[in-house]
Amino acid sequence: MSDPKGVITEPEKDASMRPTWFWSWLGGTFMFGLFSVMFNVFWSMAVASNVQLLLRREGVTDTAVIVMMILYAWIVGLIFAAYGAWSARISSLRKLPLMLTGLLSLLSGLGLWIVGLQGSGGQPSEVGGSSWQLFSIYHAWAEPVLEVLEPYTQHGEIWFLLTALLPIAGMVVGVGVDRYPAVIGKNGKVDRRWQWVVAAMSAALVIVLTITLMLPHRPLIAERDFPVVDGATAAIPFAQDMLHELTGMSKARAAHELRFNTTHQAYVNLIDKKADLILVAGPSDGELQLAKDRGVKLKLTPIGRDAFIFLVHSDNPVHNLSSKQIRRIYEGSIHNWSEVGGKDQPIVAYQREENSGSQTYMQKKVMADHEMAEPPREHTIGIMGGMINAVADFNKDHNALGYSFYYFANVMHKRQEVKFLSIDGVVPNKEHIRSQQYPFTAQLFVVTREGEKSSPSVQRLLQWLQSEEGKRIIEKGGFVPVNP
Repeated sequence: MSDPKGVITEPEKDASMRPTWFWSWLGGTFMFGLFSVMFNVFWSMAVASNVQLLLRREGVTDTAVIVMMILYAWIVGLIFAAYGAWSARISSLRKLPLMLTGLLSLLSGLGLWIVGLQGSGGQPSEVGGSSWQLFSIYHAWAEPVLEVLEPYTQHGEIWFLLTALLPIAGMVVGVGVDRYPAVIGKNGKVDRRWQWVVAAMSAALVIVLTITLMLPHRPLIAERDFPVVDGATAAIPFAQDMLHELTGMSKARAAHELRFNTTHQAYVNLIDKKADLILVAGPSDGELQLAKDRGVKLKLTPIGRDAFIFLVHSDNPVHNLSSKQIRRIYEGSIHNWSEVGGKDQPIVAYQREENSGSQTYMQKKVMADHEMAEPPREHTIGIMGGMINAVADFNKDHNALGYSFYYFANVMHKRQEVKFLSIDGVVPNKEHIRSQQYPFTAQLFVVTREGEKSSPSVQRLLQWLQSEEGKRIIEKGGFVPVNP
C-alpha cells in the first residue's frame, strides 16, 4: 500500500512549483510596472522640465544638444539597470523569467503606441485619446528629449517607441549583468570590468559635453540683433534653418524661439510694423488694400518656389485632373466624381479661409477670372493641416478634394491616406517645380516695407538670402531657389 504514495509524490511536488514560479513572475511584473510609473511621475515633475530648459539654453550648439540627450538617456538607462540588478539580488526567479517581468509592460506599451499612432494618421504631433494618455506613462521622462528631437528627425513616431522601451532594456541589462561582478578571476580577485565600462562611458560623455560647450562660435547675426520675422506655416522649416545658420543657435532652440502666424496675420504684422520682414506667398487684394490704407508700400522679393497641389484620399481612383476640371469643380459646374473618371459619388470640395495663403493662391492663380462657389461652413478649413486631415478622414466614401502646398503636405504634415493629383498630366515634385512644368508653381517671397531704411541685421539677412549659402538653406527648407 506504500508504493502508490511514492508514485504520486514527485508529480505533486512539480505541480506545486509551477504556480509558485508564476506568482513570483507576476509579482515581479507588478513591481516593475509600479516602479516605472513612480519613476516617470517623479522624474517628469522634478527633472524633465529643467533638462528641457538646459537643452534650449542660449549658447548650446547642436553637438552639445545631441551629447546632452545621449547622456540623459544613458542616466535613465542606468537607473533602470540598477533596478534590474537589485531585483536580481532579491528575487528567487532565474535570469530569463526575471528579465521577462518587463514583458507585460513591453506588450502593453507597444499596443498603446500602435493604437494611438493609428488614430493620429501616423503624426505624433496629432496623437490623442485615452490610449495615448496611457502610453504617456511609458515616456513621460522623455518628453523634453522628444520635443527637442523634432527638428533633428522626421521619424518622431519611432523615437516615441524607442524612448518607451529604453527603461525595459535597461532593466533587462541590469538583470543580465547582476552576477557578473561577483565572478572571481584566476588571480582570486573579483572581476569588476562592467563597473569600469559604465564609469568610462559616463566620464567620456561628460568630457565631450564640456568640450562642446566651451567651443566658441561667431554668428553672422547675433541672436539679440536678429530681425523680427513672421510668415506662413509652410515656411517654418526654412525659417528655423535660417535662424540656426545665421545666429549659430541650436536647431532645438531655433524651433522653440521661432513662432510664425498665418500668412494673413504675418502681412498685418508687417504693415503694423510689428515684424521686420515676412516669408509668405503673394498678398491678397484685402492685404494690399490694408497696406494702402496704412500708407505702407510692400516690397516683394521672390526667393523660392513651391507647388500648389490638389489632394484626395489614396483610395480615390482618380489620379489626374486638368486645370479646367479643377476650375469647374470649384466654381460649382462639376459635382460628381463620375464626371472626371471617378466613382458615382458627390465631390466634397474643401476650401481654406479667406486671406490664407492657400486661398489667395487658389483664387488668383488657379481660378483666375472664375468665381469660386461659396462652400458650406463645415467645408471651410482654418489651418493648413486641417485641410489634409479633412481629406484623409472624410467618411468611408473618400470623396473629398482639397489643396495645399507641396512641401507642407509631403513633409511637414504627411498623411499616408492622402495622395497628390497630377494636374494636366504633370506630377507635383521637385523636378517639375524646378523646371516649372507643373502648372501651379507658387512663389515664396521675402516681404519688407519699401522706402524704409533697414537695420544692419535686416540688410545682412537679405544679402544672405541671395547668396549661395542662402539658396542652399532655401532648398533644404523645402523650396526650390528662384535662381539656383
